[in-house]
Amino acid sequence: MRVCFVSPEVFSWGYHGGFGYLTRTLCGELARRGVETFVVTVRRGNQVEEEKLDGFTVLGFPPHDSKPFPLRPLLSRLDSLDMYRKADCDIYHSQAVSYNTLAAQRAMPGRPHIITFQDPYDLEEWRKISSVDPRYALTPGFRARLALEEKILSRACRSADGLYAQAWFLIEKSFRQFNLEERPTFLPNPVAVPDRHMKKTESPTVCFLARWDPQKRVELFLELALEFPGVEFIAMGRSHDPATDARIRSKYNAAPNLAMPGFVSEEEKTRILERSWALVNTSVREALPVSFLEALVHETPIISGLDPDGLVRRFGYPTNGIDYSGGLKRMLADEGRRGKGIRGRRFVAEVHELEKVVDAHIEIYEELLSLE
Repeated sequence: MRVCFVSPEVFSWGYHGGFGYLTRTLCGELARRGVETFVVTVRRGNQVEEEKLDGFTVLGFPPHDSKPFPLRPLLSRLDSLDMYRKADCDIYHSQAVSYNTLAAQRAMPGRPHIITFQDPYDLEEWRKISSVDPRYALTPGFRARLALEEKILSRACRSADGLYAQAWFLIEKSFRQFNLEERPTFLPNPVAVPDRHMKKTESPTVCFLARWDPQKRVELFLELALEFPGVEFIAMGRSHDPATDARIRSKYNAAPNLAMPGFVSEEEKTRILERSWALVNTSVREALPVSFLEALVHETPIISGLDPDGLVRRFGYPTNGIDYSGGLKRMLADEGRRGKGIRGRRFVAEVHELEKVVDAHIEIYEELLSLE
């Protein structure tokens, strides 16, 4: 069996995001099980056209960065057609519906195509993003472009052989947004569950895990470090814009209780999540981020203004999206915080555990191929 993932990133070559992390996790595990696995994605950093990563093959099409918009994405998608044909896979699995999905369907029309809705943006979410990032101001032209894109991507969904959603709330959201004929099936994202007892620090420690881009609002986390000198703060991640990254670090690097290690290894991330009392998420919008699952498997409750599938309400401390200070105070005063983390770990082990989720993917692929 040969499976090709259609993904905007793959968590390497200097670009580290949630889509890339889950794609690399799934592909690595499928390859370990003997599935010939490919990813077609745009090239980043020093990536070349064909690479090997964790046992699977990455085929990268050029970004055409020097070209003006909208010529740049058009040329990239045209170049990607040959990559999907080169992969020559039995199944093409899009990690989100996008123009890449359309390209894969056009390149390999006789093969099964499936889509997992990871993080679809509707107009309200674009409004939230525009409130923190002026590049996405909802001008009449941008609104018209979004409406047209939604119609085009709806066609890609209707042409797919299977539709899935990584969170329960995304089932109804995707159904309505893309005018689907049937509701997607729940297909959770995977996370490895460590086989050990978690050891927390004796003194309060909280962490942040996300890229430092505008919608993540990392400054809200860093400001907490100034407000709570008796708490240790660890801000993992960095901005994809070097100037922004430098500006933020310069502003906060004098705080003695704040560490800003940048992008960390998997081993260091695990160590930080294990010792932390809580993960603080300050994003203006999210779907169900992989970082929530990673925190919970380390028995680490979540402080967040967003509550996908009710996970924060069950295993953490919801805020109103502004009062993260209040959420942190509630966590520090709560003698039951360890219980929240332990129950969160049990939930993730039951629903999102890596082996179970990969089994579910393989069952879907085998069923599709049996229908051919």
